[in-house]
Amino acid sequence: MKELPISSGEIAMAMEDAHGENEYYLDCDTGQLVLVPSDLTGLESLDDDEVQESVCDLPEWEKELVSEVLAIYRSEERRYLAVAPMGSHEAYDDMCEFAHTVEDRRLRELLFVALDGRGAFGRFKRGLADWPVERERWFAYKDERMEARIRRWLRQHGIEAADG
Repeated sequence: MKELPISSGEIAMAMEDAHGENEYYLDCDTGQLVLVPSDLTGLESLDDDEVQESVCDLPEWEKELVSEVLAIYRSEERRYLAVAPMGSHEAYDDMCEFAHTVEDRRLRELLFVALDGRGAFGRFKRGLADWPVERERWFAYKDERMEARIRRWLRQHGIEAADG
């Protein structure tokens, strides 16, 4: 298993990108997370002449970014690993499982009602607003679940996060 210095916080941010407009890649040589902004995600479909034409008027720093993005898309040695956004069903499952751990019957029932139907994420968040201890416990629970998800994903790709 390959060991890399990886920021779990950055990977979590990439997985939680709610709109999925940007793309994120883990550089399997360095452990760094690379962001491909949404306005550059179509570059892989362009040939070299089209790329040159599209970047001719860009400032130098943007040209460098385009070169980096093209390297990601055209890499054949699997140096870059796409970070898939976490599905909303996984986040919803985390909320449901957390609700089962709530000891206060009133709050537990409130959370289960909040989780029913459209708008569940906002209602769940508002349901915890008046319960600061449980709200903090939710954040810790959510972070723990995300950390486990990230480590599992890394292991599936033969990578282990280096401690430190």
